Amino acid sequence: MKYCKKCGVSIGEDTQRCPLCQGTVQPALGPSRQVFPLVPTIYRQHSLFFKLLILGSVAAGLLCLVINRMLPQSGYWSLFVVAAIACFWVVLFIAVRKRHSILKNILYQTVVVGILSVLWDKFTGWRGWSVEYAIPCLFMAVMIALPILAKVMKMPENTYLIYCCIFILFGIIPAVFILAGIVQVDYPSLFCVAVSLICLTALLVFEGAGMRAELRRRLHL
Repeated sequence: MKYCKKCGVSIGEDTQRCPLCQGTVQPALGPSRQVFPLVPTIYRQHSLFFKLLILGSVAAGLLCLVINRMLPQSGYWSLFVVAAIACFWVVLFIAVRKRHSILKNILYQTVVVGILSVLWDKFTGWRGWSVEYAIPCLFMAVMIALPILAKVMKMPENTYLIYCCIFILFGIIPAVFILAGIVQVDYPSLFCVAVSLICLTALLVFEGAGMRAELRRRLHL
């Protein structure tokens, strides 16, 4: 065991500093043991998979850049491949970091995918597909999938109701697109707003008491 002169305590863990004063400890006379077990992260558990994924991503990006350099008349398509690989890693990073909370994972992924779709639309010549189709369809899919997921996984009310409210608010956003004249094709946005209002009605009818209790608890009303 290691020993700290300043605190006068023996330390069973294999560490270089005292956990109380952060001072340097005297080396152990015998072998030290790790008090708390080392918990491997998901990156260490699947290190080979992530290493191969990194290698494949770098190789694919460089290969496309080289081919594009050899065929300059084909345009700058390799930049889109590199951007797609970067987007994939952003989405994967969020999925891994928020893997312990599936609802929070869905929320983050929805926001990120929506922003990425707008950026893709902007940097590819803005045709409006992101606000006309991608975002409304994304919000509709999430609003429909969330209650089903909650029932299948038997989530408690206080876990998913607040997320339902957030996604219902998201579903109203396409109405702003219509009112601002951003979209030319408006029926996906209209469907999205309709689904949002239907989900809100269903939430009030079937989970009204639970939703009010959860809002009071969250907002300290």
